[in-house]
Amino acid sequence: MDKIRSLVVFSTIAIILLLVITEQTNAYGEDHICIGRCTPTCTEECMSQDYSTGDCKRVGTYIACCCVKKKK
Repeated sequence: MDKIRSLVVFSTIAIILLLVITEQTNAYGEDHICIGRCTPTCTEECMSQDYSTGDCKRVGTYIACCCVKKKK
């Protein structure tokens, strides 16, 4: 019974942490959107999705590829 209770507590904490990390990823700025981990092709990935450019930014505990929206 204690093992089940511990597993439920651990699962709840893990889910909350994932939600917090996801929110931090999306909170970079209104003119930016972070699409995932930084790769050498970050700019190309952003431009293929109709953004003006992309760069790597620290978001939470990792470095993300963040795309800049095109100016209208």
